[in-house]
Amino acid sequence: MKHKTTFIGAIVSLLIITSCGVNFEALKKEENKYNLSTTEQLTDSIYASRIEDFYNGGTEGSFEGKDSVKIYYKTFRQKQSGDMAIVISAGRTEAAIKYKELIFDLYNNGYSVYIHDHRGQGLSGRMIENTDMGYIDDFQYYIDDMKFFYDNIVKKGDHDKIYLLAHSMGGAIGMTYLEQNSGDFVAAAFSSPMLGLVPPGCSTVKLFHLDKNDYAMGESKYHDDKVAFKDNKLTGSEIRYKRMNSAFAKVPDAKLGGASYHWVYKSCKQFDYINSNINNIQTPFILFSAENEQIVDPKAHQQFVDKAKKLGKNCKGYLVKNAQHELLIEKDEQRIEVISKILDFYKNIN
Repeated sequence: MKHKTTFIGAIVSLLIITSCGVNFEALKKEENKYNLSTTEQLTDSIYASRIEDFYNGGTEGSFEGKDSVKIYYKTFRQKQSGDMAIVISAGRTEAAIKYKELIFDLYNNGYSVYIHDHRGQGLSGRMIENTDMGYIDDFQYYIDDMKFFYDNIVKKGDHDKIYLLAHSMGGAIGMTYLEQNSGDFVAAAFSSPMLGLVPPGCSTVKLFHLDKNDYAMGESKYHDDKVAFKDNKLTGSEIRYKRMNSAFAKVPDAKLGGASYHWVYKSCKQFDYINSNINNIQTPFILFSAENEQIVDPKAHQQFVDKAKKLGKNCKGYLVKNAQHELLIEKDEQRIEVISKILDFYKNIN
């Protein structure tokens, strides 16, 4: 969502970032072989209601995460046992309600789906008095929550194979998870992962006050619903952009505004950790970088994949042409390309 990076956006407006591209293989146009939802279907009220009804039929619950913070989750189990499962690790400000269409599509392709709201956002507990501000005590807590979720909810589903699908900040969480827990996932896919902030984000944040009650430069209370589609930096799909904002309008408790300096600082520290522990990754993974990325640093994608390959890791990066940050809610062509490649990848991993 927009508040992920108004801090970054304030910096980007001062920079020329034409050097931030990647030389990954570009995805090619795909036929919709997995019958993924399309814009035409989303405009049909009956089809849209099917997605809503399906999501509402999922099983919700919560557990006590690190430092006694309540973590909300939702699961969508296939009826048969021994199926395959996908765990979604969402981005900053996000919640399970944003992923209704994706969960619907993954389930209809035979996967059980698991998702939890990261601490400090969605319907999970907050850690500071200002519940609208993005904050994290310790980035490791995100990973610890995810490990508890995996061990106590996902793993008990007795699935044949379990895959990871991570987006944006969820990518930083997911990549750290792979470095610390090499045997949990058969394979992983990363959509626009937050492996770095657009320069000079991390180098300048240390110059500012890091009090947990201060919004980072350019950040503010939640106002995503006030940003017109033509001005958004997330997706080229107008209907999916409106569906995202509508989902949060219906569940106002799940909204989250801008990040604190403290959150930015802790995230920047985590990038150092992630890049120092690539050799611990044993899980095959693919990474998608958007051509028109304005939220995270695409150069960090290139550097990470290059280093991982040099270390002999089973990985590959893809460039998604004519796409913005939110690849999983992008225009039909780009969304179908990305999700099809992900499902192909999962199927071909032994």
